Amino acid sequence: MYSKGLHYVYQSSPNLRMLEDEFADGISRAVGVSGDSRAQVKARRGFINITFFIYRRAHLMMSHGVADKNYLLRQDPKGGLEINKYQAVCVPGFWIKQKLLAHKRLELDSHQIKVVGWPRIDALLAAAAKRPERKRPSTRSEIKVLWAPTHGSEVQKGKLAVSSYPALMEYEEKLADIFDFEVSLHPNVRGGGRPTFEQLLDADVVIADRGTMVYEAWALGKPVVFPSWLIGEGNKQQKKGSAENHIFKSNIGCHAWSFDELVDMVTSATGLGADVSSFMQDYLPPHVIGRSYDLIADAVLEIDGMKGSRIKPKVRVDDEKRGVLSDLKQRIFSSFKIRAR
Repeated sequence: MYSKGLHYVYQSSPNLRMLEDEFADGISRAVGVSGDSRAQVKARRGFINITFFIYRRAHLMMSHGVADKNYLLRQDPKGGLEINKYQAVCVPGFWIKQKLLAHKRLELDSHQIKVVGWPRIDALLAAAAKRPERKRPSTRSEIKVLWAPTHGSEVQKGKLAVSSYPALMEYEEKLADIFDFEVSLHPNVRGGGRPTFEQLLDADVVIADRGTMVYEAWALGKPVVFPSWLIGEGNKQQKKGSAENHIFKSNIGCHAWSFDELVDMVTSATGLGADVSSFMQDYLPPHVIGRSYDLIADAVLEIDGMKGSRIKPKVRVDDEKRGVLSDLKQRIFSSFKIRAR
């Protein structure tokens, strides 16, 4: 029996609000609560708090995206890991779980890292199952191609690009002349809105780089072509140890090293290669497909059953400085008292 209320700690930016609402609705249904509360940044006492962004305080955290990007290895101000403050962390599969467990600064036990799959893939697969089977296009102009890049905020001065946005915009008109071409930019770029769904279901081939769309397309059995002449070296050099770094270094999937090669790969791409299928077995294992919300609900109920479960304080350098200053003030005050005597 579930005894506490659910509270969702949202991020402060509205760009991904619809995604947060989608996840919150699904988790609350699976847990079996008729109502919940949601607020930006602030946790709520007496409730089980859930968040989708790593810098928020909560009991349970599931990343807002299924891509790795070393997101769960972000450091706190004292050099520890941000995820150490949670009582449970949800990951899509064993690939990320094993990576976390191997990290020397991880303070969580294996049972606190929950393999739950990815809820949006369950929704995409359910929607795809209701659609009539699409016949293979007979001409290039009939091939539905979706370019779905992650945002380009990771690009920093002196570093190579890891996102195909905005560099591939130079080729949009050419691609539209050849294929039935569509674009779905990241919500952070287009200023929020519904996450890409129908366009992904309609696509025959996806052009992507290092974001959630790579894994969602692969889970649907859709080939992904990487514009590696624009982003290959950047992804080989940055976010080392991440799944995306591994994909580019190991040449998993279709990597085009020129625009002409990209056109050829999109034209001939059908299904997933053995290398992609093998990787996805570990990254999004078959036994979690279709069960994500139920598995997340199990993690919530486990926290509910823990005695004295509380939200750990966020690690701040300022707290340490305040402690030092407090000690200093106490010593100064004591010395004044001694002199007064």
